[in-house]
Amino acid sequence: MNEPGFHGDQAGPGELARLAAIARVAIAKGWGRYADRLGFAGAATAGTAPPASDARRLRDALEELGPTFVKFGQMLSQRDDLFPAELVAELRGLQDRAGSFPAETARRIIQEETGHPVADLFASFDDQPMAAASIAQVHCATLPDGTAVIVKVQRPGIATTVEGDIAVLRRLARLLPAAMPSLRSFNLADLVEEFAVTLRGELDFEQEARNAERFAEANRGEPLVFVPRIFRELTTRRVLTMEHSPGHRMDQDAGLPAQSGIARELMRLFLTQVFEHGVFHADPHPGNVFLLPDGRICFHDFGAIGELSPRLQESLRQLFLAIMARDAGWVASAYLGMGGATAELDRAAFTSDLAVSLDRYYRDSELGGQSFGAILQEFVALGRKHHIRLLRETMLLVRAFAELESLVRKLDPQFSSLAAFQAYSGRLLKHAFLPEMGVGRVAQAYRMASTLREVAGEAPITLRRLMGRLERGEPLFDIRHQSGGSLERHLLHASNRLAFALIVASIVIGSAILLSAHAGPHWEELPLLGIAGFVIAGALGIAWALLALKSGKL
Repeated sequence: MNEPGFHGDQAGPGELARLAAIARVAIAKGWGRYADRLGFAGAATAGTAPPASDARRLRDALEELGPTFVKFGQMLSQRDDLFPAELVAELRGLQDRAGSFPAETARRIIQEETGHPVADLFASFDDQPMAAASIAQVHCATLPDGTAVIVKVQRPGIATTVEGDIAVLRRLARLLPAAMPSLRSFNLADLVEEFAVTLRGELDFEQEARNAERFAEANRGEPLVFVPRIFRELTTRRVLTMEHSPGHRMDQDAGLPAQSGIARELMRLFLTQVFEHGVFHADPHPGNVFLLPDGRICFHDFGAIGELSPRLQESLRQLFLAIMARDAGWVASAYLGMGGATAELDRAAFTSDLAVSLDRYYRDSELGGQSFGAILQEFVALGRKHHIRLLRETMLLVRAFAELESLVRKLDPQFSSLAAFQAYSGRLLKHAFLPEMGVGRVAQAYRMASTLREVAGEAPITLRRLMGRLERGEPLFDIRHQSGGSLERHLLHASNRLAFALIVASIVIGSAILLSAHAGPHWEELPLLGIAGFVIAGALGIAWALLALKSGKL
């Protein structure tokens, strides 16, 4: 192997061997010319290109290269905003295949991590794993008190393998754009760093335990949600012990009449997680969502959860409401708030394409042939066309929504996500405009009210002083008044406007305090006095704006 592409920081022997293995796979898949550009002598003439498409050959190559590359391909399959549909569809077929490792090895790892032999920790431990994947395998066990648990044990040596492969991926992310200029727009270096953070999180079972506990805390007020308990004293970076739920996969009962209600509840729970909690399950496929015998919904596998910032939550609220309003301009603004646009963006063209998509979506929905996930995917495709790159959290949400919608449609083939969202919209608006006012919000409201009170108290004194100076003929400013009216009249108008603004602001603050305290009569859990205050403030504001516009002195 020549090393024109490997100068600077030198690759170690292990990394060079791994790069050589990657080159051999690339050559076998018909990409010898690119391997030659990276410094592998004679690669351009080696191998023959198979008849399969580039996307299929890439999927096969990733599977041959092992678990780290398979997981990298699975992450790329979630980036519909970056890659062509054919490639994304092919990468979604990647399978995380791995044989089980010996039970003796699992027992040894548990003892190394906890400091105690398995026999001292569990009343029983099933040596036959119930499942195995590239990162870990799972065993059933029983605690001394009789509690049924599952024990997730990390595959031996996987952390070292992953770190080595991440180093190789980083080097390839630097080298490949030079050999393949078409890759430069994808910013592979950033994708690799994002992947490294995600995969290291999956290797840290204590992080998964924290995710499960955070998800459970966010859904504590939902009696329908069950999250298996984590046993912290039996959990480390390489071992995770959690309660074994007695439920079964939801899709086993697909099509039964009772499942339509479960489908509605699943969608409601997901929307609540996204728009109210800001924490949602990032992989709600049928294997991770069980139905318990008592009717509760059990969530599994918290290796990755989605977390949304308040700003991103607001953009999502705007997007979903804009879709319901069929307002393409509003959709465009909300969508741009969920990611970043390049200088190449033609907003007018983007908005026009969105309008066409919205019209088609509603037309198909009236015929019962469209899903809400489909319109989101179409927006992503349009974003890719117009060079809009979304945040990772946004793509996690789009992917999770598509998986959940697929599950609820298995449970109830007639399920309408649009109807479910319309049913949820009242709660969404209430949460957006009337959020729960904790100590922080109340403190901010008090600060604003205190400031307004100080300004309102000082304004009459200040204005009286100004008027006194004017009456005495003392100049305030060296100004030239163009309208021909008296300065006194204009100051009076200004003071009236200030007083009017203070009155409206006081009504708004008072109404917010009434809402936070839930004071006075209620209608459907909404405090009527607080709502009335907001309505009055809005009416006064509109009236002032109309008068100002009419006078031409806004």
